[in-house]
Amino acid sequence: MFLVYYPDIFCEVSGECLQPTNTNVKKKHNQNSLADFGTIFVEENNNFCGKGNWNGCGQRELPGWIQHAADSISGFQDQCNLHDVCYSNCDKTRTQCENEFRKDMFGVCNGDWSCEFLADLFHTGVTELGEDSCLADRKRVQCSDDGQNKCFQ
Repeated sequence: MFLVYYPDIFCEVSGECLQPTNTNVKKKHNQNSLADFGTIFVEENNNFCGKGNWNGCGQRELPGWIQHAADSISGFQDQCNLHDVCYSNCDKTRTQCENEFRKDMFGVCNGDWSCEFLADLFHTGVTELGEDSCLADRKRVQCSDDGQNKCFQ
């Protein structure tokens, strides 16, 4: 007896100066056939130009499947990506990044209290735990000492 595994699959479409977007999920896709995701439109966004990088929701150290689950459950993948890129911006304080992140998440909640509750949890997480990630990103893109010190503001 052979076990056949048909995974759920999707693709992330991204590139220089393009805001990443995911395709729809193909449920239980046969791995022996081509996956046609059709035409995907990707938005140009200057925040994604340069040295910044992103990984969706969750710390880079987490396994990818946990990050994908957080993206999927929360619906905040775009907001998390923008927040990741903000950490690479030497001109912004960390407080600015955290406040923009919360505002962006609330913007997609449309007043739904459970969504706003989840947004507040994510905001609290980055406010309490984001300093090391901010510093690592600022060092990676070679911010000056002033830019790195903005991670403490």
